[in-house]
Formats: sequence, structure tokens, C-alpha cells
Amino acid sequence: MAMDTYGAADKKKRPTLALFGGAFNPVHRGHMALAAEIEARLDLQEILFIPTGHPPHKDFPEISCEERKIMLDLAIGDHPGWRSSDIECRMKGPSYTARTISALAIDPPPFFLMGEDAFSDFWSWGQPEVIVAGAHLVIVTRPGAEEERTVEAFFTTLRAAGPFDSVSAEAVVTRVRRGELEEAVWPLPNFGTTLRFLRINAVDISSTDLRKGLSGENREYWTNLLPDSVKSYIVKRRIYKGFSKKQGEIS
Repeated sequence: MAMDTYGAADKKKRPTLALFGGAFNPVHRGHMALAAEIEARLDLQEILFIPTGHPPHKDFPEISCEERKIMLDLAIGDHPGWRSSDIECRMKGPSYTARTISALAIDPPPFFLMGEDAFSDFWSWGQPEVIVAGAHLVIVTRPGAEEERTVEAFFTTLRAAGPFDSVSAEAVVTRVRRGELEEAVWPLPNFGTTLRFLRINAVDISSTDLRKGLSGENREYWTNLLPDSVKSYIVKRRIYKGFSKKQGEIS
């Protein structure tokens, strides 16, 4: 069951392109499963995967953006409509999403995918208004995300976009999280975009645990969580070998 608030989910007005950003360190089967489900649910023609260059407030990933993009291209190469961008690999300085959205300058605005755990901190990002004006936000449920923080992030976004009913909004967010609704959509009139919350069948794979596992004793188990082409590339190049404790803490 889906809830469309105020007609904001009109399929004729939906983007056909979604942006999927992340460290992809490394890209794994969970990423692929999420992309496939989003593609089907939103009836997409394209997904643009964007590996993070230098994430703000974090150390550089121990694997370069260029090499993470190579692995990403291996994983998505056979899937029609899936492609990657090295825009953040080429950027100097921190890879703020607002900078990326502005530099891409896609018209009409695409979808921008985000887990509800990341969305909880969205309004502490650099220039979040630029992101909301440049893309339709698609928030997907994530295991372990805190409902109170998720609701507050929705309130902040809806408040910035114009008048809204907080009681109704909280009830809808809660119903999506509980599985009573599959999808809810709100218009963001001050930005000319929409905010969408999707309940998805998550494949919960921790990238941090995966990286640790790839250099540990039970390496075979962890490599099976990778697309075959990525597995072969990592094994051949011995990536993640000798993983340190400090590196293992990077998310």
C-alpha cells in the first residue's frame, strides 16, 4: 500500500534518473540489491552511482576514489542504465553533496537516494537547501535507524518547504517504518521537488565489517558478499590486505 500526499507522486512528473552516492568501499551485493529494488519501485531508466571523493568530517578512505570507481564499474557494467561518475574523484577539497548536485546541474531534478540513518543528520550537511532544490529526496528505511531522529529530519525538511501537518506527517513516517505503508510522498513547494519515504527489503551488510573481514581469517565468507567481478579484482590485487584498526573504523 502506498500513500500519496497531495498528488506529489504523479508518475508523469517523476524523474527517470536517480543518484546513488556512497563510499562503495567496496561495492557489495547489498548496494546492488538496493539499486535493483529502487529501480523497480520508482520505474527508473537510469541510476548514476557516485563514489565519494573526500567525505567531510571523515578521513580519506584507504582505497582511492579512482580504484573504488573501477570496482563499481565492474559491478554495474552489465546492467543497462546503470553508470558511474567520477565527479567527486576529480573534485578538490571535501566532497559536499551540495557541490556535486550543483556541478551535475541535472534538469529536470533527479531522485537522490539516502538511507534514513544518513537522513537523520541531513540538516547538518553543508547547504542542504541546495540539495533539496536540486533533487527529489528518496529516503529508504534502514535497520537500526532511530525513529525519533528520522521523524525530526522529516519535520525539518517539511517545515523548510512550507506549511505541513506534523501529526499527520509523524503518523505516516511511523506507518512506513512499521511496514503498514510501502511508500509516502510529500511535495516540497518552496523547493519545487518532493520528499519520498520508501520501505525496502534491505540486505543489511556493514561495509566496515566487510572490509575487516576481507583482511581476516574468514576471508572466503566475506568475499561471497561481493559481485563476482569485484571479488576477482580484490583477490587479484590483494586489496584490503593488512587492514589496520584505525582504517577499520572508517565507515
